[in-house]
Amino acid sequence: MVEIIGVYEVNEDVHLIEIKVDTKPSDLNVDGFTQEIEGVSEDDWQVAYDEYYLNDDGSKVIGDFFNRPKEEISSTRIVFFLYFVDFSIPLSTPFGKVNLPSPQQMPIRLKDIIEFEEAD
Repeated sequence: MVEIIGVYEVNEDVHLIEIKVDTKPSDLNVDGFTQEIEGVSEDDWQVAYDEYYLNDDGSKVIGDFFNRPKEEISSTRIVFFLYFVDFSIPLSTPFGKVNLPSPQQMPIRLKDIIEFEEAD
């Protein structure tokens, strides 16, 4: 199961998506989070970028792209950046498609712990 906790605007091209999934971080394929673009090769779709693993209440980073959490936890709370989000298209995930809610202002708890760096 995928629970969308929130979608937060970073700038006009980028959103931060916060989700919780019922799987261990070690079993999560983050590249599986994308949006289909009709008529475009799947290789050219935007995918999750620069993910951060969070503790259960989303107030602390416990891992990132380079260092997944070491402790064995049964569910994963994660945030990732996604470019060019189209809110009329569901988010494709390794667990199926889910609709995205309208973007909100980023909560202070995330502003204080997550930093956006432009992709090269």
